[in-house]
Amino acid sequence: MRRIFIVLFSIALSTGISSAQKEKSTPLKCNIEIILEMSEKIENCNEKLILNFLQTFGQECKNNAEFSEFGNETLFKVIQKQPKLFCEVLEEYKSKIDLNSIILQIENPVIDLINLDSIKEQVSHTKISQELKNTILNAIDRAIEKTK
Repeated sequence: MRRIFIVLFSIALSTGISSAQKEKSTPLKCNIEIILEMSEKIENCNEKLILNFLQTFGQECKNNAEFSEFGNETLFKVIQKQPKLFCEVLEEYKSKIDLNSIILQIENPVIDLINLDSIKEQVSHTKISQELKNTILNAIDRAIEKTK
């Protein structure tokens, strides 16, 4: 009886560890599933989802056309619908995010239906560091120039 308990306990423990490892090792970069989840939950998103979403961006994704287009479109929707949370997450976790890739995305919108002036106004009212705010606002200004 004791052996059965030990075997069952060992199996349960190893299953739990492998599940935790699988969850930890899920690659975030270029992950379309995270972009899709963000897109579906934009209205009711939370800090963790926005962080995961922002962590999908990176230089290694620049040649992935599907990711780049869908990611860029969703990024602007997030900034438009959740500017405060977007900026706060970006500031709090900037060491865990490829900020240069995010800024590059903001500078190069792929859809024309975005009201960049409105987004700029919303971002300008967020309470984040002036340095980060200026970086985002400058990227939006560059996007505005490109869409004229």
